[in-house]
Amino acid sequence: MDWKKLELEDRNIIQEYLDGKFETSDLNFSNIFLWSISEDMQYRIMDDILYIKGSYEGNDYYFCPVSKEDRKDSIIEAIKKIKKENKEIVFIPEKYAEFLQRDVQLIEKRSSFDYVYLQEDLAELKGRKFSSKKNKINKFIRTYSYTYEKISKLNIEEIRIFQREWTKNRKQDKIIISETMGIEALLDNYEALGLRGGIIRVEGEIVAYAFGEKLTENMAVIHIEKGNNEYQGSYQMINKYVAKEEFFDVKYINREDDFGSEGLREAKLSYQPIILLKKYNI
Repeated sequence: MDWKKLELEDRNIIQEYLDGKFETSDLNFSNIFLWSISEDMQYRIMDDILYIKGSYEGNDYYFCPVSKEDRKDSIIEAIKKIKKENKEIVFIPEKYAEFLQRDVQLIEKRSSFDYVYLQEDLAELKGRKFSSKKNKINKFIRTYSYTYEKISKLNIEEIRIFQREWTKNRKQDKIIISETMGIEALLDNYEALGLRGGIIRVEGEIVAYAFGEKLTENMAVIHIEKGNNEYQGSYQMINKYVAKEEFFDVKYINREDDFGSEGLREAKLSYQPIILLKKYNI
């Protein structure tokens, strides 16, 4: 088939190749769909291999090609075809790296590593290692009259408004603007994408929200988490509540990568990940 622009209608086709296979945050339809608007995501299927490509700041790149039947030889051949185009291949998971390293040179990308946590740790914050998180949560509870509720069609429009306000003072950040475009698309198709999430309100107003989905039987991923910094503890509250209320049926939660941001890296490390999922580029 020829290259096709990636749209919601393609979800079932893409899911046949990705669903339940990967614990990394990138190789799932919702994440790819999120960035499809700003990075012109396209896909094609040839010889039972899924190819996805995008464009960032004028440079084309490929996602790691995926074999429907996990045939290693097919994946290696697909990568060789892409290499002939002299394009970068990104987000190669560890399980592919193990057999690819014999044939291609892999570059470890620390800024793309995913942070994985025990669901119980995020939901319960037990032990001294989480004392600073609990202190912020306790202060939030003492200070504000708050409620938690699930994301649904009843509050999605309010979340959209909150996200636009959150973005207003960050319009110089191209990544934030691109992400916000993608968030709008995810909210437009929230139920169709099988997303789960929640919001924290203070006196009726949204101060934080987050949502994600199940990746595998034991792993969930949080795609988006936003809070109003004027309400200290809002991020800690939404992190805890979404883990506890929406993802009680998994053992692990993937909170995605840090984009190479030192502040984000520090924040994600402070939650004591049990493992960092490595990813590589070619």
